[in-house]
Parts: sequence; C-alpha cells; structure tokens
Amino acid sequence: MNIKDYIELIGSFTKADFGFQGGGGSLYSKLQQEGNVIFSEEFQEYIVSYAPAHSQFFECVGNPLDLYSAGRLSWLMNGYNYNPVENKPISHWDKTWFLFADEGADPIIVDLAEGGRHSTVYRAMHGAGEWDFRPIADSIGQFLLCASALHHALTGIVDDDVIIDDESGFNLNDRSASWLFPFFRQYADKYYKDWLVSFDNS
Repeated sequence: MNIKDYIELIGSFTKADFGFQGGGGSLYSKLQQEGNVIFSEEFQEYIVSYAPAHSQFFECVGNPLDLYSAGRLSWLMNGYNYNPVENKPISHWDKTWFLFADEGADPIIVDLAEGGRHSTVYRAMHGAGEWDFRPIADSIGQFLLCASALHHALTGIVDDDVIIDDESGFNLNDRSASWLFPFFRQYADKYYKDWLVSFDNS
C-alpha cells in the first residue's frame, strides 16, 4: 500500500478531519536543500501532499500523539538537537534523524540515511540518557493509519468508559476492542503489541 491508500482507508472509518493537506513542493525543496539529504519517495510525498495544515493530536493511552504541522517541520528541533536556553546544539542526535511527531515528548522520527521507497518510523523514550529508537511502523502510511485507528477506538465508538481499569485489568471497552484489535492484526502486523501493549485484553 502507498500513503494515498492509507489516507483513503483512514477516511473509511472516521469522519475526523486530520488536515492531511501537505505543505507543497516548496517546503519539501527547502527542507531537502537545508539538510543536504535525499528524502525517501514516501516522505517526500508526505511533506508535499499530506503533512497536516495544523498540528494534529491523536488520543493515545496517556499522552496524546502530536503530529506536527507542515509549518513546524524543521532541521532545528528544540529539545532534541538544539538547546534554545543555552543556544547550542545537543549532542547524541544523529543529523539524519528527522523529527515529525512526538508522544509526550518521546520523539517520533524517520531516519533519512535509510534507502528505499518507504520510511520506517521510529520512536524513543525521552529522558533515558542516549536515544534508543525502535521501529513502530514500516512506513509513514502505516504509522498514520495506526495513530488514526487508535484515536478512533478511544474517541469515536463509545461515549463513556472507553477504558475500564478494575480488578480484571486495564482493558479497552469491548465494543472498541472488537473493532480495533482485529483491525490492528490486519494492518499493524508485527507492530501490534507496540501500539496495544497497554491493554490487558489485547
């Protein structure tokens, strides 16, 4: 599947408007020139056609996932590769890591050093010393789909008690779970547990 297929699939289960409008070719050209790197075909398509017009927040268990607007995409990543208080670069951030989202300050990146048509998406925990990035999606499209599906399960299926935390464990409401878990088995593939590890009934 390409990113357009994933965006269309998102539209098939939710009416939420995530503002996937893109920043246009001028933004892509500017970022690529500034970084002196070649973006993957998929990440180029994401920036040009699908990066949201305004930052979008996707509900998760705990902190929401913040998908940056096209206008926020930059090589200057405050708190990650640059300290704005001390006005100096931060070491241990690889120059090919491009930040495009975070979850409670946990960075979500693509590694521009990787080849191929698609961009593997990685996440790391902040405040753990050195960055330990682990993959959470094989492509930008798969990442957007998983984030949108989890958001839909938490906000768009039942009105109350979507998460039940009692003596039986920390569980997703049965109605939401009956939609989300099979959906993730089909589309999240090997990242099923990475997205659903919080739920005892997953």
